[in-house]
Amino acid sequence: MREVEIRKKAVEKLKKGGWITWFPAKVRFKQNDIFGIIDLLAVKGKIMKKIQLTTLPNVSTKRKKIKNFLKKFKVELPVEIWSWDKKRKDFRKEKINIKMRKKRSKSNRPVENSWNPK
Repeated sequence: MREVEIRKKAVEKLKKGGWITWFPAKVRFKQNDIFGIIDLLAVKGKIMKKIQLTTLPNVSTKRKKIKNFLKKFKVELPVEIWSWDKKRKDFRKEKINIKMRKKRSKSNRPVENSWNPK
């Protein structure tokens, strides 16, 4: 199934659920993903979904691409992979995110209290 058809199905499903959707316009011979990892944005209330659309056979490739981007740019950003399952005629969904470890700097170390109130 082509990306355009998958996106159409995803937008339909999201709109039925009350989501507002947006995706970048298709430009011939140019990449049109947001940051190269997001195909579709959906907003509902205070919640925003960042969605990568694909087919089932491409899930591992997309997962790797998303994780590499998040690690390379040290970004914590939940991205959902929606893969179209032809047999079930529905999407399989998976959420990808990485947690960045906070490094303790010298300035964050506990300071001994040298003040004596006596």
